[in-house]
Amino acid sequence: MTGDATYLDRILAAKRAELAAARRDRNTTFGDRQLEQALAGLGPTRDFVGALRQGPAPRVIAEFKRASPSAGLLRDGADLEEVVASYERGGAAALSILTDRHFQGSLADLERARQITELPLLRKDFIVERSQILESRQAGADAILLIVAALPPPTLQQFADFAQDLGLAVLCEAHDAHELDRAMAAGCRLVGVNNRDLRTFDVDVERSVQLRAYVPESFTYVAESGISTVDHLRRLQDAGVDAALVGSSLMRADDPGVALQELLEGLYG
Repeated sequence: MTGDATYLDRILAAKRAELAAARRDRNTTFGDRQLEQALAGLGPTRDFVGALRQGPAPRVIAEFKRASPSAGLLRDGADLEEVVASYERGGAAALSILTDRHFQGSLADLERARQITELPLLRKDFIVERSQILESRQAGADAILLIVAALPPPTLQQFADFAQDLGLAVLCEAHDAHELDRAMAAGCRLVGVNNRDLRTFDVDVERSVQLRAYVPESFTYVAESGISTVDHLRRLQDAGVDAALVGSSLMRADDPGVALQELLEGLYG
C-alpha cells in the first residue's frame, strides 16, 4: 500500500482479503436454483425509501456502530438492543447497522436488529462481491450501501440490479458530482453524499448541501457523515435534503435516543 492510499483503499484491501479467505471455506457462487433456495422462507423487505419520504424532511437514519477508523471507540460496551430501542423511541425513520470489523461490527448485529425492530434496516458495509448482497438479504437487510468509489461502473450497475432483484433498496454513496452522475446512471434512485474526504477523513457538511442541486427532486437524497447539530439539520433542510444519516454523535451520547429526539425537536419544534 502506497503512502497515497486512502482510508477507503486500505479498508477495501482488507475486505477483499477477508472475503478471499472466506471463499476457501465455503461456496460463494450461485445459480438461479441456488439463489431460489437461498431466498426460500424469507419474508418481504420493508420499504426503506418510503420511510425516508414520509413526514417532514430531513428524516433521520440513526446508525449503530461501536467504533470508527477515524474516531476510535465511540461507545464502550455498546449494547445493540438498548441502542436500537432508544433510537425507536427517539424518532428514527430507519436504522443503519455497521457490520464491518473496522467498526467493531458483524453480520450478527444486523441479524439481531432484524429480530427486535420493525424499522427498515440498512446494512452499512463495504460491498465488493455479489455474495455480500445475498447475505445482506438473508441477514435481514432492507437496503444496502454501494460505494461508487469502490466499484467500477459495470460492477456498480450489476450490483445495483442484483440487489433490487432481491427486493433490496440501494443507497449509492458518492463524494462528488462525477460520482453522483455514476450513481444515477447505474439506476440508483436513492443516492447519498458522504461529507467525509476519502483522502484525509476530514468532514464538511457543506459538501452534501452543495451537491444537492445535481440530483433531481424525484430521487431520494441522503446526507451522510459529520451531522451532529440542529444547525446541521436546518442547513440540510434548507437545501432540500430528504434524509440524514447520523451516527457518531448519537453513539457518543449518554442516551442515543434522547439525543436524537432533541435534534428532531430542535429542528421541528
